[in-house]
Amino acid sequence: MEAQLNRVHPMNYSLRHVQSHEIEWLYDLNKASFHESVVLQFGKWDDNFQRGMFFSKWEQPRPAFIIEVGVERVGVVIIEQRQDCDWLHEIQLCPSSQGRGLGTILLRKLMAEARSRNVPLRLQVLHANQDAKRLYDRLGFLKIQTLENHHVMEVC
Repeated sequence: MEAQLNRVHPMNYSLRHVQSHEIEWLYDLNKASFHESVVLQFGKWDDNFQRGMFFSKWEQPRPAFIIEVGVERVGVVIIEQRQDCDWLHEIQLCPSSQGRGLGTILLRKLMAEARSRNVPLRLQVLHANQDAKRLYDRLGFLKIQTLENHHVMEVC
């Protein structure tokens, strides 16, 4: 898989709706994406708590899309178009797909879509998730609110 991803340029990605049988894979992706930041921020990863919180979000349909590069699932993006903003609930990439420009490409596309609707793109990021915060800063996101565990950021 790693060799195949190295050959595929990140511009050659596709999005498709999440299917119900992929929810467990999405939990594994969520754990791979957030484990380090959660441990840094809260001192531990409580798998029972995290699983419960994660799966409760999937009790209702979500505007979620699997990111594929070639034939491989490499991530998920969950974006909700609200009246006052486009709210980016999640953007997660498998660790092996990070650092290749795909996250930046996806975020720029989402930013352009929000601009075309004349609304900001908003998200929240854990205080401890400094890698993601640096990416958002680099793309022009500004912190608009500080919550107990997250920064709320937006870009216009």
